[in-house]
Amino acid sequence: MQILLVLIFTSCSGDKELYTLKASNTDLTLTNGVLYYKNQLFNGYIQKWYSNDVLKFSALYENGKKEGIEKKWYKTGELETIRFYTKGKKKGIHKSWWNNGNLKFEYHFNENGEYNGVVNEWYENGEPYKAFNYINGKEIGSQKLWKINGKLKANYIVKNGERFGLIGFKKCYSLTTNKK
Repeated sequence: MQILLVLIFTSCSGDKELYTLKASNTDLTLTNGVLYYKNQLFNGYIQKWYSNDVLKFSALYENGKKEGIEKKWYKTGELETIRFYTKGKKKGIHKSWWNNGNLKFEYHFNENGEYNGVVNEWYENGEPYKAFNYINGKEIGSQKLWKINGKLKANYIVKNGERFGLIGFKKCYSLTTNKK
């Protein structure tokens, strides 16, 4: 049985009602990335549940924007994804795991919600898929992509905004020559 709570949150600017609502609540509307409840900026938790009453998703909103921790779980109750937000912007280290427990991705964000640092992704079998480096949302330094068989698909360096090396693109056509 799912129970929804209504909590009272006191702040310096006065009292705010902090709700815990199902994501399917028809009084919730999302407009340009801002969440409203009954036409007011939403403050509280949004949650989704699996049919077996296991929590699927939970995110905190403040003044209509994601704030703090957002989590997703598998139907088994194991953690799938954890993300952090400040005033609706991604922040810090975001991680996700495959249902077998292997790491799926690890992203680093700066205070402006831009990639900043290492961006890694892995195939379900644990083999690396992607290892990119960013500073303030821009690729910098070594960038690598792998095929599922472990062979490099792309291996390049970004210096002063230019890419050098194996980019990993294939031609979409074949060149032919006329032989007589």
